[in-house]
Amino acid sequence: MSLADVDREHVLRAIDEFDDLGREGFLNKYGFAEARQYVVVHDGREYDSKALIGSAHGYATGEALRPSDFSDGVRTVGARLTELGFDFLDVTASSVKGVPIYGDIRSFPEGTTFASRAEVAASGVHRALQAGIVGTEKLGAESIVSSGGYEDDDDRGDELIYTGQGGRDGRGRQTADQTFTRGNAALRTSWLTGAPVRVVRGPDPKSPYAPDQGYRYDGLYKVEDTAMVRGQSGYLVCRFQMVKLSKIADVTFGVGEYLMAADPAHPGMSIGNAQPGRKPVTAQRIIRTTKVADDVKTLHDHTCQICGTRLSVGDGEGYSEGAHVKALGGLHRGPDFPSNVLCLCPNCHVQFDRGAIVIAADRSVLREDAPVGKLRELPGHRIEDEYLEYHRTVHSSVSLR
Repeated sequence: MSLADVDREHVLRAIDEFDDLGREGFLNKYGFAEARQYVVVHDGREYDSKALIGSAHGYATGEALRPSDFSDGVRTVGARLTELGFDFLDVTASSVKGVPIYGDIRSFPEGTTFASRAEVAASGVHRALQAGIVGTEKLGAESIVSSGGYEDDDDRGDELIYTGQGGRDGRGRQTADQTFTRGNAALRTSWLTGAPVRVVRGPDPKSPYAPDQGYRYDGLYKVEDTAMVRGQSGYLVCRFQMVKLSKIADVTFGVGEYLMAADPAHPGMSIGNAQPGRKPVTAQRIIRTTKVADDVKTLHDHTCQICGTRLSVGDGEGYSEGAHVKALGGLHRGPDFPSNVLCLCPNCHVQFDRGAIVIAADRSVLREDAPVGKLRELPGHRIEDEYLEYHRTVHSSVSLR
């Protein structure tokens, strides 16, 4: 059996057929029983992996595969589906079938070792057999595996600079730009929500923190920062700064398993905790000169440089926020200079930090790609072009070569 002729479009056509016929009709047509363990997850729905690839083979060659054609089990199926960009998951890994688990899994504490990726998947610590990221754009990332597969990875122990997925050829070389889709979108959602992500390390000769063999669960990390940057091979890659939750500062993540709720009154929302647990974490803060931001805000009389809003908080006093164009911390290391600080209202500040607002080279302001005017500037305060260009590059998923 060869799956080399099957490409992503064939699998998507099989998915459409599955949706049209329904699971029972689709399985009956191709003679498969319901998958007991491994499924493909696409747009939040589960598809029986062998039946799906069997149908896709029919679209590719004119001859669909039958159950008897799968002599080597799921290994070849999983490898091909993962290669084509699909999430291939073990649905028996979690305590509730098909339900993602976020946070620690009590049965497998930090430091637990595994002989293989199959063992890791079976435990539920990282449910994918091959993909490095498990999760969805909607809910965020459950877990990642770090094993030095990307040249731009940088493992510093309690801080991990993790490269997103995509853009590599069959030899592992970066040959195309990455985008914030699939697993990369899941990690970006975790950055937005602040939810913890399980980190599993595999063998990596470049890292002194990786196991010599097998895999090890190394605990919960927070996605502290994310950026689209140009990697060593010249292509844009999604980078994630992940910091271990360990000591000093408190956070209010519930300790233990975190399942999606089955409560019909709140579908799709997390169960939460009546009394949220507290867990010590390491916090590293940038020492910034507050006078720089204060001077910028005073000069602009707390009037937003993007939308022109001046928030009054009583007695004629205004409120605004100093926003660094090239962020100070994380992956960016920007300077704390007036030429790198904007005076913004809270709404525009959040949108600017998340890339929903960018400022073009001619100082035009784009909000979600739509022009909304020009940046408001005053004599004595001008933002440097290089910082605005950096911000545009970080928040662009299009090659800027």
